[in-house]
Amino acid sequence: MSQGTAFFAYPAENPTVRAAIKGAAELECSAAPKLLLWEKINILGFQIDKLIRTKIYEADFLAADITKQNQNVFYEIGYALACGKPVLPTIHAAIANARENVQRLGLFDTTGYADYNNAEELCYHLQRWEKISWRNMQPIRRNFAQPLFVLDSFIKTDFRNWIFHAIDESLLRYRVFDPAEIPRLTASQALDEISASAGVIIPLVSTEIVDAHIHNLRAGFVLGLAHGCGIDALVIQYESSPIPIDYRDFVKNSTSRIETIRHVLDYCQQTLINNQRPSNTINPEQSSILTEIYLGSPSAENESSYLHQYFVETAEYAKAARAESAIVTGRKGSGKSAIYYQVAEQHRRTSPRNCVIDLRPASHDLSGMRESLLSVMSAGVFDHTIAAFWQYIFYFEILLKIRELVLPKSKNDFSLQEKIASVETQFGLNEQIVSGDFTSRLKTAVDLVVSYTQDREKRDKLRQELTNMMFEKPIPELRKAIIEFSPHYEEIHLLIDDLDKGWPPRRVEDSDITMVRHLIETLNRIRRDLSKKNVEMSHLIFLRSDIYEKLVEITSDRGKYNVINVDWSDELQLENMIKVRVFSSVSSGKQEDAWNSLNSPMKEGDTILKLISSSLMRPRFLIDLCGRVLSFAINRGHSKVKDIDVEDAIKQMSLYLVSDFGYEMRDVSGTSEDIFYFFIGAPERMSRQNINEILQNHDSNINTTETIDLLLWYGFLGIISANGSETFIYDRAYDFRRLEAEIRSRGDKVEYIMNPAFISGLK
Repeated sequence: MSQGTAFFAYPAENPTVRAAIKGAAELECSAAPKLLLWEKINILGFQIDKLIRTKIYEADFLAADITKQNQNVFYEIGYALACGKPVLPTIHAAIANARENVQRLGLFDTTGYADYNNAEELCYHLQRWEKISWRNMQPIRRNFAQPLFVLDSFIKTDFRNWIFHAIDESLLRYRVFDPAEIPRLTASQALDEISASAGVIIPLVSTEIVDAHIHNLRAGFVLGLAHGCGIDALVIQYESSPIPIDYRDFVKNSTSRIETIRHVLDYCQQTLINNQRPSNTINPEQSSILTEIYLGSPSAENESSYLHQYFVETAEYAKAARAESAIVTGRKGSGKSAIYYQVAEQHRRTSPRNCVIDLRPASHDLSGMRESLLSVMSAGVFDHTIAAFWQYIFYFEILLKIRELVLPKSKNDFSLQEKIASVETQFGLNEQIVSGDFTSRLKTAVDLVVSYTQDREKRDKLRQELTNMMFEKPIPELRKAIIEFSPHYEEIHLLIDDLDKGWPPRRVEDSDITMVRHLIETLNRIRRDLSKKNVEMSHLIFLRSDIYEKLVEITSDRGKYNVINVDWSDELQLENMIKVRVFSSVSSGKQEDAWNSLNSPMKEGDTILKLISSSLMRPRFLIDLCGRVLSFAINRGHSKVKDIDVEDAIKQMSLYLVSDFGYEMRDVSGTSEDIFYFFIGAPERMSRQNINEILQNHDSNINTTETIDLLLWYGFLGIISANGSETFIYDRAYDFRRLEAEIRSRGDKVEYIMNPAFISGLK
């Protein structure tokens, strides 16, 4: 129990919440802290935002009501956490959907909150507030290799793309939270990312953009963290709209692409300077071996500079590194991007003369181009045009990378200077194109094709004009230029990832998959054409497994592709992956103690095996889940992980799977994103008839048989096998046909089971 003072942050517009908080402040109780309500502050003659930060810093802790989600309140929570202040979030449970809205956001997954219905209940919680339960105790490490953190938006608008284009142009390495990749950002993860940064870029999203409310709440929270850590973040919005009073003076407005890029480039330069200064770290009052454990980010993009320290070189990685041409497949979160980064780095290490082209479009509108072409073309002309489009794109990217590789050598070679200048003139390689990123160049090419299809006067001659635009001159000349530079490089290695990022939600179309098929065939053709001229080239394409399955459905020869699948099915391999990360983060003398503190015995077995069974056998989910366990344990002052830390982390992970994992199914297959909610109240074991009844009671875009197959494929459902064991797709090495055969062999006796990873989230 605790006394002291608490600054109480809450939105004033809700009378029910305001009445309860004011009532709690007026109740006389010797054990409760003295409440300082923000409305009672004398603001006359003071700068409001600065005064509020001062009051938060002077108080013993911050109480913050998050019933009605408010950007000012979220900013103040972030500021208090970064200053090392304990934070007690509160929710008025009588307000409709209050808990659900907080859970949907995900920020408070690992901190929890106190809920109340009236002033007396709120006062009760405040009396029993304990400092160690609500304070973030995790230590901070500065990421000097990737010093910039960027809060990405769910929808990749032009404004958002301008920001990332400018960052790429600055050559500053960065980390990013992308809600399209990882929907939930917890307070602990955000604090870890911000306090490890020398700079933070936060775009504010216009209210008419999808997901704007959640994004801007995160923005307020992240900015509060940045200010609490002493970081002068770049908060930028396109044009002008109302800004919360707590950080109104910190926002830059932009009205154009040029202005946006200038703001971002200037800030990136300042971040490089800031990165040379020592970091402002939070020193925990209590320390245990758990505070020394660092598992890295669940996303390989955010740890590319340190990934080599704990990357596990699997057989699949070795195959990818040796392959001349291959498709690397895996489910979302299986580690494809980690292999992508490590293979690219290995090729660079093998020889500085290797030309490595790693392409990851942050967004694209290939679907828009597809629709434009299909509206004016027959299938044959469409195929011809897409093939030409991909050839042009890849030859152009290869030439740009070769130019970048040989440019330093030209300082003392006049003939090479002339050759580079000639190529720049011939292909219009101006400063904007050269300094841009793959996303911007891909968008330019797509826009060019779309503009041709939209000109009605040209439709009769469309095929001929598109062919001339790409085939008649540019493609042969690009290929010729690449071959002429061959004495200056050894091998070409081209890697492509994240093609699915630009597809629209709610089902991938067959024509999207056709574009991927043409991409693969084009790369094989380019490799053959260059090989005839003694230019060695390899290529890897990284695809989600569900996308690849759709690809083989429309391909007559299923075995024509060299496929490397990186999905995990071995518990011991996953355990070793976590163990390697733990060992790499502590000194050799502490490694076993650190591992035993994380992997402590539970009633049902070792911690790690329990966590693996709740992670759908995906490395990203497992790393995230282990991070949640550490966060709970450290913030509760535990010297080793306890059962309650594991149970609470699994509950939060289960909530994430139920609320957000459905989007992964929806985006490829067209099922409802709420499909898992259909099973609330359902028994853990079900017959086929039970499942049919559940699905038939809800609207669905596809039939029940196909939906059940998808639920099996994604691991939500499994079966009870003939020997009585629980069997999911990863227990059969992701061989869906084998699982189907088992189901057929059981006939009407087959019994389905819900994956334990989802069960607590559905309760």
